[in-house]
Amino acid sequence: MIITIARECGAGGEVVGKLLSKKFNIPFYSWETLLDMAKEKGLYDEMPTFFTEDPMNSLIYALSINSHSTQVKQAPLKILYDLLKDTDCILIGRCGNYVFRDRGDCISIFLHGEFSKRVESMSKKWKITKTEATKRIPKMDEYRALYHKFYTSEVWGMSNYYDLTINTYRLGCEKTADFIEAYIQQAAVPIYTKPTPSEDV
Repeated sequence: MIITIARECGAGGEVVGKLLSKKFNIPFYSWETLLDMAKEKGLYDEMPTFFTEDPMNSLIYALSINSHSTQVKQAPLKILYDLLKDTDCILIGRCGNYVFRDRGDCISIFLHGEFSKRVESMSKKWKITKTEATKRIPKMDEYRALYHKFYTSEVWGMSNYYDLTINTYRLGCEKTADFIEAYIQQAAVPIYTKPTPSEDV
């Protein structure tokens, strides 16, 4: 099973992801973890922007409508798929819902929340004023939306691209994780098992 988590800035994606990791006893892959994996396998230098989830500026976004950019967009997605295709895990960001959409044991989540509450949360986390957080959070969300659009041509956060979209501030992170766990159990999502190689006789 792979659980993919897309999230608005300040919606508690990492907290929920780590809670689910404990519930299902499967690894949680943050962007830092994936970055280390990419560097270890010598993949980082080929596409650093993808693994760091850098902001997609207007120039990069413009490339997305260029027919010659198909390889630029598809190569990182294939590499991510190959990195995690044989594992049970929780993946945050990186267009995970798109990359693993055809894998039968994929559950895709989008987390969001009221802007004022996200501002309060991130001002504490970043140790900045609420005024500063009010300016920074929309930019982070815009960057994530452009990043997702660049690689998938889909609208980030649109509900029909996810199994669940949840306001984490209605339930809190712990109950959100409980809710996701209950959904997965009711949906009878299988735990992925890597196929055993056949032995030549």
